[in-house]
Parts: sequence; C-alpha cells; structure tokens
Amino acid sequence: MLSRNIQADILSVLADGKVHTYQSIADEIEVHRNTVYNHIRSLSYRHNIETFSGGIDKGGVRLIPDEKIKVGYLSNDELQLIINQLELLQSPNANIKQFIKSLSSHKDKEKKDERRIV
Repeated sequence: MLSRNIQADILSVLADGKVHTYQSIADEIEVHRNTVYNHIRSLSYRHNIETFSGGIDKGGVRLIPDEKIKVGYLSNDELQLIINQLELLQSPNANIKQFIKSLSSHKDKEKKDERRIV
C-alpha cells in the first residue's frame, strides 16, 4: 500500500474526533501497528494530532478538529452586540482582540454579501 494511501486512511479513521489506539487503527486499515505509529508521527507535523499514553483511556490518538466559530445564525445586530460587549472588557488580552477582529471581519463579509444580493 502506498504511503499516501495509508496516511489518508489514518486521517479518515481519526476524522471522527474520537480517541483511537494504534492497534485499532492498524486493524481497521489492515497494516502493522508500527506502520500506523510511524505515519502518525509524520502526519502530526501537518495536522493537529494529539497522542497520549496512560490514564483512564490507556492512551491513544485523536485528531483535534479545527476550531471554527459558526455565527451564521446570528443577525448582524446580534453580532454587533457581542462585539460591543467584548470591546468593553477592561483589559482584553491578545487572544480576545483577535477574536473580536475575526467576528468583525465576519460581520463585514456578511454586509458585502448582502450588497451583492440587492
């Protein structure tokens, strides 16, 4: 089996966001556990893959999903209210400022989309 096919299969298994063991992944895609281990090490440079050992789950691997904010269900007025309240924070850190900026850019994008429709 080609290396890129193995990696695609591994990512397909991990796509559910659940914790998997190396052995369970190997069994599912029909390769050796060490092959899975090596490919996950390689994939972890490009993908948000978390590996751990011990604990309640006895270790495993999972793909951490991209954190995206879904604000499509909010009206522009509701979105603006949230932005205004966040801007009122006494000492917002850099992460909060970035979050406000991303919300504002989403609101601006919605306005542009509305102009095209009209």
